[in-house]
Amino acid sequence: MKSYKTVDEQISLLKSRKMLFPDERLARMVLKYEGYYSIVNGYKAPFLDSTMQEDIYKSGTTFNELVALSSFDRKLREILLPELLRIEHSIKNCVVDNFSRNHGHDHTSYLRPDSFNATGFKNFKRVNTLIFELLKLIDKQSQTHGAIKHYLDKYGSVPLWVLAKVMTFGKLNSFYGCMFRNEKEAVSRQFKLKSEKFKSLIDFMAVFRNKCAHDERIYCYIKDQDKPRPIPNLIIHERIGIPKNEKGYKYGTQDILALLISMKYFLQGDRYRTLIRRIDYALNQKLSSRLKTIPCSNITAIMGLLGDWKNLPYIDLPIID
Repeated sequence: MKSYKTVDEQISLLKSRKMLFPDERLARMVLKYEGYYSIVNGYKAPFLDSTMQEDIYKSGTTFNELVALSSFDRKLREILLPELLRIEHSIKNCVVDNFSRNHGHDHTSYLRPDSFNATGFKNFKRVNTLIFELLKLIDKQSQTHGAIKHYLDKYGSVPLWVLAKVMTFGKLNSFYGCMFRNEKEAVSRQFKLKSEKFKSLIDFMAVFRNKCAHDERIYCYIKDQDKPRPIPNLIIHERIGIPKNEKGYKYGTQDILALLISMKYFLQGDRYRTLIRRIDYALNQKLSSRLKTIPCSNITAIMGLLGDWKNLPYIDLPIID
């Protein structure tokens, strides 16, 4: 276990590792408010001297640069989260509409195995687990959630469009995965995707949605994954000219670019253009001006934001990918 260190001791340690402090008063405030782990351990990697075995910073690295990268990452989360929530809401509505059209609105009827693809032991197990968890959710919310309590008291059942309000994005993904194939295709086609690719993209976006909501680091998502789950190859990868090697596309499948590619299928054109502009500004105007030791291109490379990524809003999607 590492021993506890005061803020002054933390600063002394960083100085011994060749970090510079243009404003120690400000550094003390940041370390006290944000914490050493969040700022230093979270954002030191791009500034470390790779020729050294221990944590020694590149010549000229300042504490302010780590703060700048941390601030950018927080801004990135603030930009992405509202759009991911909008996407979540849109997908929920689409799933609810298609499922309810075929299976009604009484949860005592639609939360049964025959409403889902329960063929085979694996699917049967998944479906029954889902039904059990959703029934538990209804019971848990029956006295605290106004709409669920109202429908139970007045009608004795909860429509899916009400239940969906308390379902997480992850639970929604599980629900979609248990639906009949023709019903899944009816949903995914509304977003110009086949069902398998649709499921992969919403799984991928759900991870980022949760990371943004919990204020976790996201700019270097690809480096944080022990077992990365890349998005599938899409026509848009080819259309923006991402280079390939023997393993597939070199970037754009499990990084920030992959997230932006995924989001393109679900956001309206004007909102998507604004999203790309805001990220570009946060990177190439704000962060770039605050980095002195390393070029901003080092960060954009980690994020996968290479090549023609700024042209994403102007690339047409296929009819069905």
